[in-house]
Amino acid sequence: MSKEEQPEETYGHLDRRQTLLPLLASHTRPEPLALDLDAFRSWDTAQQQEFNDLRLARIVDSIVVPIPKLTEVLKQVRLAAWFAERPVGRTGVFLTGPATMGKTTAAFHAMVEALQRHEKRYPNWRELHHTPVVYVEVSSNSSAKAFMGRLLDYFSIPYRPRTTLEERTQMVMHHLRRGYTSLIVIDEMQNLSKLNNGNFESAQAIKNMLNGVRAVPLYVGMNLEGTALTNGELGAQFAARSTMVKLGPLGFATTSEQNVWRGVIHAFEEQLGLFAHAPTTLFPNAKLLWTLTGGSIGALSRLLTTVALELILAGDPDAETVTPQLLRRIKLDVATERKLDAGEDGAPRAA
Repeated sequence: MSKEEQPEETYGHLDRRQTLLPLLASHTRPEPLALDLDAFRSWDTAQQQEFNDLRLARIVDSIVVPIPKLTEVLKQVRLAAWFAERPVGRTGVFLTGPATMGKTTAAFHAMVEALQRHEKRYPNWRELHHTPVVYVEVSSNSSAKAFMGRLLDYFSIPYRPRTTLEERTQMVMHHLRRGYTSLIVIDEMQNLSKLNNGNFESAQAIKNMLNGVRAVPLYVGMNLEGTALTNGELGAQFAARSTMVKLGPLGFATTSEQNVWRGVIHAFEEQLGLFAHAPTTLFPNAKLLWTLTGGSIGALSRLLTTVALELILAGDPDAETVTPQLLRRIKLDVATERKLDAGEDGAPRAA
């Protein structure tokens, strides 16, 4: 293959078939390791370190909380899959919301489920060289030609810069059909939300491509409602064929909202795997956790996992308890910190 034909460099960890499909196929939800403090104390330093390394890796990689909105995303994608075989009337799903609300996590689990459904139907899908799931990102100021190039890169299909949009689209559709693709996740859709000439062409190319394949599109992006992607002449065509799931911060104003929030906290506590921290320990601090994170699942995950990591790394298993003091000194992502600094009424937080 000449240098001219080489696919562009990878854009992320999900956008190559050879990376994504094994990751989805091997995904499981590991349970916390069984904790026996007396046994832990009887081990030598190397054994304790190995056990702690396993705990650290599981906390970083595997904690997922089944919030109601995640359940809704999976439900809508499953429903859309039932319509995918119809020649007309197929549907897609918009997944939208601000940053740190769990969109990527929800999309990942939708892909896991899609692969599992495919495997039940085609147990030998690997030998048949199927590509049940495809993931691609829309780059800023993406042209339709570049977008189709990214899809070809996902399949590791060589192409030349002079390959036309029509040729690229036909190549992509050929591989989607041949791979029996059932779910196409198109991420960073906010990059098409302002439909200039180039973005309009990209959005039109996406619609045309999906007209020719029997796959569910899952459009993922920030604050997509009310944009040109769901309004106007072209947006109306996307909107008429799709349902929308909005991810946002969880509330704490009503008893029902508080119960949901405590359920999320409990789910995290069950998975932290700390020696001296029993689930429900943080229930009295539910309002504090909500205030610190603004109800963001992403911020809550970062907060609790960071505290858990620090406790394990401190090397004192008897002190592995998440406390309000520890919670208050953890720095969160910049966006959450800015909201916290401003306060709910917009007034700066006291130092």
